[in-house]
Amino acid sequence: MLGFQLVESPYQTGVTPLLDVIIIGAGISGCATARELARWDLDVLVLEAGYDLACGASRTNSGIVHGGFDPVPGTAKARYNVAGARAIPGLAQELGFRYRNNGSMVLALSDADLSVLDELLGRGRENGLADLRIVGQDELRALEPNVSPDAIAALVCEESGICDPFGMTVAFAENAATNGVAFRFDARVSSVARAEGGWAVTLASGERLEARCVVNAAGVHAIALHNQVSAEKLVATPRLGEYELLSRDMGETFAHTMFQAPGPLGKGVLVSPTVEGNLIVGPDALDTDDPDATPTTPEGLAGVVSLARRTWPGYNGREVITNFAGVRPSGADGDFVIGEPEDAPGFFDICAFDSPGLTSAPCVAADVATWVAERLGAPGNPAFEPHRAMPRRLLEMSEEERAEAIAADPALGHIVCRCEQVSEREVLEAIHAPIPALTITGIKRRCRAGTGRCQGGFCGPLVAELVCRETGMSIDQVRLGADGSEIAPILRGEA
Repeated sequence: MLGFQLVESPYQTGVTPLLDVIIIGAGISGCATARELARWDLDVLVLEAGYDLACGASRTNSGIVHGGFDPVPGTAKARYNVAGARAIPGLAQELGFRYRNNGSMVLALSDADLSVLDELLGRGRENGLADLRIVGQDELRALEPNVSPDAIAALVCEESGICDPFGMTVAFAENAATNGVAFRFDARVSSVARAEGGWAVTLASGERLEARCVVNAAGVHAIALHNQVSAEKLVATPRLGEYELLSRDMGETFAHTMFQAPGPLGKGVLVSPTVEGNLIVGPDALDTDDPDATPTTPEGLAGVVSLARRTWPGYNGREVITNFAGVRPSGADGDFVIGEPEDAPGFFDICAFDSPGLTSAPCVAADVATWVAERLGAPGNPAFEPHRAMPRRLLEMSEEERAEAIAADPALGHIVCRCEQVSEREVLEAIHAPIPALTITGIKRRCRAGTGRCQGGFCGPLVAELVCRETGMSIDQVRLGADGSEIAPILRGEA
């Protein structure tokens, strides 16, 4: 089984020491918590069931930094949403991930929606937002000329933004790794139980690890793990959402993130630019019994498109380059569940972490890490380095910058991905990153090789060759993503 272990530690050699902290899950909440825990002198291990970072909801979401007008005042969602939206711009500079403050609109498409906008305006102001207003048709169309003629008003929130959700997760994880946090992949947790020194965590492989504290950041599986350790049971309602991603040619159709007035199942289908220059449409909301299954269906995507046309009648299906789906880890009462259950000291939940989880994650992580450090009486880490440089992209350089950079490093002049103008150097940086990308999809998500119109049809084999050259792997070992996705049969025309 292809995978990688980042740190040579006793838990990889058959000895089971008592770790300080095990974090279950390498999505945005787990990786942000890992980075915050690195501020203390602690032995921290992150366990991830998938083959890479952000294999669940942290990858398959809209990338929206919500302003904070939607959550009910007084809830954990409201508190962490507003704090997170204000923290993320600074963190983007500190950790080198892409963020843009583009603002958002919630459209009223009928007279009945006007009362919804008024309610959201009141919520937002109660939650502490100042730059929030309702605009009429004239200003709405001046701001967004492509909006539907049926839109009669909009709530405008200037504090909203967009980010790269995978890039944000990678930034937290890499900074944690460079500060001493260990990561293990293909390490699914099957059970958590009390142990003499704290908690025993058993993997699906049968391996048993022990830690003084556990952080439960397992996404759609977090509620099930909580219910193993606490008599106060939670109820999960996993919800599937489908998306379509359109080409860069559509990226400037809207400047703002465009919502519709929300209904019982959430904020509805959005139409939004992305920080990478694409346009994203979705999601729908379908309750599911299988939190690991993320299919898209023709019927579901047709429904997404139908709803998106209410915002954008000029929707252009010919510009769709891919579609995908993800499962949101919703809780039955609609709010986040954060902190220690009363009957499980040392076990810290980040549960029911659906929207606005991406926005809220940095501030939730800061609180959870502080509580863990206080419980363990941990000293600070004087060597903690909070900064991570943003990887430079050839696509973002001026002609003069490109010429200078290529003269200094010829690998920047070797284009691997034509669609996104990704160079060999950028692929090599992903392969040799603090948390190495050793699969085609892992590299794709870090440097965008394969994210354009051809979806890797041209550059996939070139990326595979670089993986083999840099790691010594044979082509038979190179995978698209998870176990069982070896690419050699595809290259040979056998699959």
